[in-house]
Order: sequence, then C-alpha cells, then structure tokens
Amino acid sequence: MNYLLPFESATFTRSYLFNHYERQQTSNASSKSYRNCYPFIYHLQHGKLYLEQTLRSPIELQPILLFYGLSQMLKGCLLIVDPLYPETSSVLAHGVSTRKRKKQGYSFLQDEVKVQRNGLYAHMLTNMFHVKHQEREKYSMLFLLKQLPDLGNMFTLLRKEEVFLQGRIQRDHFLFSTCILDSYHMTSNRFEQYIHEHGGSWLDTDRPIIEGENSIRLPLKNGKIPPTEPSPLLYDQTGLPHLHVLKKDAGFLPELAVHYLLLYNLSMICRYEAEWWGELLHTFDSHDLPLIKSYLALAHTRLHQLFEAFLSNPK
Repeated sequence: MNYLLPFESATFTRSYLFNHYERQQTSNASSKSYRNCYPFIYHLQHGKLYLEQTLRSPIELQPILLFYGLSQMLKGCLLIVDPLYPETSSVLAHGVSTRKRKKQGYSFLQDEVKVQRNGLYAHMLTNMFHVKHQEREKYSMLFLLKQLPDLGNMFTLLRKEEVFLQGRIQRDHFLFSTCILDSYHMTSNRFEQYIHEHGGSWLDTDRPIIEGENSIRLPLKNGKIPPTEPSPLLYDQTGLPHLHVLKKDAGFLPELAVHYLLLYNLSMICRYEAEWWGELLHTFDSHDLPLIKSYLALAHTRLHQLFEAFLSNPK
C-alpha cells in the first residue's frame, strides 16, 4: 500500500488535486483543491483501513469489509475527476440492488444484481471510466466472475470450462493464438473492427494486424501497454493480457465495476442471508464455496493494483 503514502501529506494532496483540476480546466481549481484535500485523504485512509482489516478477519466478514473499502476508495477517486462530488444526494446510494430473500434452491452463480439509474455505481462508470450504463441492466454472478482472468484456472478445474485465452507481450505487440479468430468466427480485419467498436483505443490503426500461421499480432499504439479500460482485453495480476474464449462472455466493464457488483451482492448475503451464508461456509455441496473463496483471496490484492493504477493516471 506504499502508493497511498504520499497522500498522507496535505501539501502533496492539494498539489495533486490542483494539477488534475487544472488539466480538466476546472474553474476555481485552487479553492476546490483546498476544499477537497481532506475529504480525499480521509476517503483513502478509511478505504485502506477496511481493506487492511480484511486480512485479519474471518471469511464470514470479508465481503463486507472489502465492499466498504472499495466504496471509500471510489469516493476518493471520484473527487479527482468530479470536484463537486457529491453534488446531490442521489449519488450517495449504492446504485445497484439484489433480491433480498433467496428462493429455495438458490444458486450464488445464478444470482443477479440489477443496476439502477442513480448512485455510486453509475457515477463511477460515467466519471471515472466515461462509460454509460443502461438502467435495469442485470448481471449474474457467473457472468461477473468470468470477467476476471485470475479465476480462469478455477473454472477449468471446477466446471471443465476454458473461459480465457492468455496472450503474450512481445515488444510493441500483443500476441494471441489464431484460434481466437476461429472461436469468434472472424477474419483478422473483422477482429480489428470488433476491438475498436468495444473500446480498443490501445490498438495502433496505423499498423496492420499481422496474422501468422499460429498467432495474431496486435500492434500497440505508441508501443505502450494500455491501462485497464473497458475493452475486450482483460489483465491478470501479473499484467498478462487475456481474451474470452467465447465472445458472448465479454462484458466490456471496467474491472473496478465488476468488483463493485460482486462485493455488493456478497456483502448483502453476509448481512441478510446469514443462514445460507453459514451453510455455504460449513458444507461442501456445490462449486460456490471454492469460487467465492478464490474470489475473496484475489479481491484484496487486485483492488490495490487497480486503485494504484487509477491514482497514477486518472482518466
């Protein structure tokens, strides 16, 4: 968590906020950086405390701590890109909902969260990632877990399902097996269009995609590895690029949004479905438990990676 240390200095934080406000051509950038300095610091500090406590807490409580840690960190990040946050009370709600009472035969993987018009979730998508969402979008837990390449091995072991195709980085290119073209039923030209249509701003259109006998080479703009952004491309903790084996599994969501939706639902289950949550943790009847445990183990580390990346380069 060393990336948060500079923000324990109010002088550094005011300068950091002022520079971003100036870059955004925000009016009264100086006064707004002074006003937002301490709220920004405290949001990050509170988020850090929640996330730290996750490592010291039993699994029964971890989803709640992770969700509140994530929420506090998001509120801090929003002050970078929206100096007036929270301008109205409508942005303070969670912005998503889930069924409170679980039906008989409930399966976590089939459970859904529904996106609402207002709230922290929508405000995050719009201001941090410039993504518009549709009201009443629903996402299943299975679909959301399939947006995280670090869980690919668990899907392979538990469900005999290959979800991700791992690529390689070679100088100023990404390399993927040409089997992705067969899976997507696309030519290399159509594949290039597909990437652009879904947020692939990292692809260098001045250089062609090169299709070899066994691999396809995707040229990187300016030769730089792109930041995490909504696109068909996904990253694991080590920074390796991945694509979904099946095009239908692609969600085009920022990874922080995926964690928000998963942790919201898991935290609600902890608080309001104590019987199901308790039985899950003490019985071994389904794939739910190993997938949830794998996800919770991933979330703490991955959230810090994502926030470090955002704070070093806000959109």
